[in-house]
Amino acid sequence: MLSFLLSLGLGFGAIGLDELPVSQVQSIVNEVVEKLEPGMAIKPNVVVSNRKDPTPLGAITYSSGRCVIVINPNPDAWAQWGRFLNSDNKANWNEIVAASAAHEVGHCLKESRQFVAQFNAQDPQHQGLSGSSAQLTGTHESVFKQELFADAVALIYAREFAGSQAEPVVDVMINSREKFSDNDPTHSTGAYLKVLKQMDVSRQANESMGQAASRLLNDVSSTAL
Repeated sequence: MLSFLLSLGLGFGAIGLDELPVSQVQSIVNEVVEKLEPGMAIKPNVVVSNRKDPTPLGAITYSSGRCVIVINPNPDAWAQWGRFLNSDNKANWNEIVAASAAHEVGHCLKESRQFVAQFNAQDPQHQGLSGSSAQLTGTHESVFKQELFADAVALIYAREFAGSQAEPVVDVMINSREKFSDNDPTHSTGAYLKVLKQMDVSRQANESMGQAASRLLNDVSSTAL
């Protein structure tokens, strides 16, 4: 399962099923899918399945273009919501979950694979992934670019649909990426997100969210991080 935004980390407060019911998350995910469906060739299926995967929300993509968003109520996995959710931002929980869902839907977008194939990731922050070179290689590069694209989709979604709560949601995304980047540098997209945060991420006329994410990230690639 490609459960990227909520990948395993340490040092956070656990969230239980009583605090964040599965039905609440499922309702939010369905709403996000409905909003993003117009830009997709095939609408993702949303399923609830108790799995051993260490994350509560993920996307499984297939070469056929089919995509499944999986909500995993395994209590150990559910606790991972604590990477984002706490008592201080409880008023924004629905919007934060929605951004997480938009991230996973981002993995389903056709532009995701195009972005991974074409984007040139040259970020000094990731030197440790490929020895002395700042250029990512192989699997690490692919994972990083998948994460970067999906994070951009989540940020655009928050700006477009979260209203006055958009900026707190974006800040939560950035803080989480920075806090847990040492655990998995392939998910360390914080530097790019900070640049995107300062940009106008509005979609252009007839532009899908995937197209917008690709365009904006290509603009960011020309900016000193």
